[in-house]
Amino acid sequence: MLIQENHRLSPYTTLGIGGTARYFASPSTKDELAEVLRFVHDNELRCFILGGGSNTLISDDGFDGIVIHPAMKDVTWETPDADGYVTVHVDAGCTFDDVVVEAVKRDLAGIESMSGIPGTMGGAAVQNIGAYGQELADVFVEAEVMDLVTGETSLIKKEDMAFGYRTSALKNAENTRIVLRVSLRLAPFDVDSAVRVAAEHGFAKLTLVSPKSASDMRRRVLETRRSKGMCYDVNDKDTHSVGSFFVNPVVSQNDASRINAAYILSNGKSMPMFSVEGGVKLSAAWLIEQAGFSRGYLCDGAALSARHCLAIINPGNAKSADVIALANRLARTVAFKFKVRLSPEVIYLTRTGIEPVPLDFENLELDNNVRNSAVSAKC
Repeated sequence: MLIQENHRLSPYTTLGIGGTARYFASPSTKDELAEVLRFVHDNELRCFILGGGSNTLISDDGFDGIVIHPAMKDVTWETPDADGYVTVHVDAGCTFDDVVVEAVKRDLAGIESMSGIPGTMGGAAVQNIGAYGQELADVFVEAEVMDLVTGETSLIKKEDMAFGYRTSALKNAENTRIVLRVSLRLAPFDVDSAVRVAAEHGFAKLTLVSPKSASDMRRRVLETRRSKGMCYDVNDKDTHSVGSFFVNPVVSQNDASRINAAYILSNGKSMPMFSVEGGVKLSAAWLIEQAGFSRGYLCDGAALSARHCLAIINPGNAKSADVIALANRLARTVAFKFKVRLSPEVIYLTRTGIEPVPLDFENLELDNNVRNSAVSAKC
């Protein structure tokens, strides 16, 4: 049956957390999607689009509406242009990393540094995923979308996607469009370009020895991601996360200098940071560790990864409330110690729809957990 009732959502997320959806559908064609939308309209249902679930925290109470899990999975590679560039058209339900695998086989560049990021192509576009100096926006051409209200299809060009750091025009509670297909334009792999991009974004270590090919670059990225527990493995609880829970904060030059001066005074060296448009980007992982939280830190049922403190994991039986409690402890302590507020990257689905992760920054100085964590910090 196309539409299922009271369907468990936890198996569709990398955190393995979440209640049930009142209704659930996984259309594999446009016609099936149109049928689902008629059901949505006839029953006046709330609607949520779930891709690979690699950046989604679902409430323990589930979702009182219909979850649509796109299963369209066609991929079309065009003939290379005269300059060697290749355009690929990818259905929303395709696993993003499968596209990376094929791209590097063809020695094409633009997404190789995003190797190992879990999730689907549709979610990748909505989220504007990125890693090690590359973002999907860099290679994005257009997306075919369907309006959930009218059922009409249209194309969204790059200039209309409003891409930002881990966001796009399609990533908000008011969006009524579902991604059907994404088109990317990939360049022939160029060693000099790969080395330059890595250096410009603070990842020069990846290319200390020049990569020989796109496949070589993918190998290095995967080795790095695995060492940090950022490659999802169903058999490894330490990877059961949404990847980076918080985005790296961008602060003013004055704030960056203030934090760095204190760190230099205590440690004799500078903290990790680099200039970006609008200010200075800091490492959220560094801030969390310097606020006193070690890898493997356990809080109720949730924990930090033993390999990367920016990943909140489900060690086995965590609830969404446990994840939120740990996220609050991390964010509040960082705010208390550094006067920097961390922002969650994750999409939080509650019973009534998408909501901000509930972080509370009030009365930090009165919170013993915050004060004790901050006291144990290294700087």
